[in-house]
Amino acid sequence: MDTLAVVSPSDNGVARACASDQLCVDIAPSQPGCEGQACTIDVGLLQLPGGPRDAVPAAQTAYRMAGVPIAGDSVSMAPWPQLIRFEGGVLAGVLVQERSMYSGGGASATTLHLIAFVPGQPPFEVLGVPHSGSATIRACFSERHMKQRAGACHDEYSFDASLALTGESAAGGMPVLRYRSKATSFPGPVSRSKDSLAARPLRQRDLVTVTDPQCSYQRLYRFAPQARAYVPETPVPDCSNYTVP
Repeated sequence: MDTLAVVSPSDNGVARACASDQLCVDIAPSQPGCEGQACTIDVGLLQLPGGPRDAVPAAQTAYRMAGVPIAGDSVSMAPWPQLIRFEGGVLAGVLVQERSMYSGGGASATTLHLIAFVPGQPPFEVLGVPHSGSATIRACFSERHMKQRAGACHDEYSFDASLALTGESAAGGMPVLRYRSKATSFPGPVSRSKDSLAARPLRQRDLVTVTDPQCSYQRLYRFAPQARAYVPETPVPDCSNYTVP
């Protein structure tokens, strides 16, 4: 797995990140000035001068991600700062972050989209998984609420995940991937689906960050040829508390 470095700023809607041998991931709007849900984003591999000639799988075209609202401040994209090379090709990633504002708070969530570049085939998406998330939800609206909450006037949520190689290969030589996540909440085990003010008054000992065992998990993902996608070894839990802004 290669670590990528950003080599050019995201000016004019273009972002680029490169490995040490100058194999780069490019992300750019398919049409200049494109805005809104109708936009498509071209994700491609590029070999810069000075790198090995055989670093890019032969006869590749850009993969087009459709329906990405790239305009405004609520959505942003960046190359995943890693690159997976295997005997049959390359897996490159795109991080899509969505943000929402609330009264007295806000939330964001980032999804990792993994694209396969395989010789003799058009690029195709093989995986989309939550990558990170955070939320701050206002929980105080009066002095009485502040007292009830022991001064902790926001519920806070955090989610972080990583993707790594296992060293194994699945069908078609595609590498097996290990996904790990960790989710936490403060104060204590709060939930976005419940009214915090309906709970009992908080005490100082309740003002702690706790790990959510349901959404702190590990899964192996293997490539399924019929689906042309990675699938988890067992179903993943609903973690929308953390992964939906």
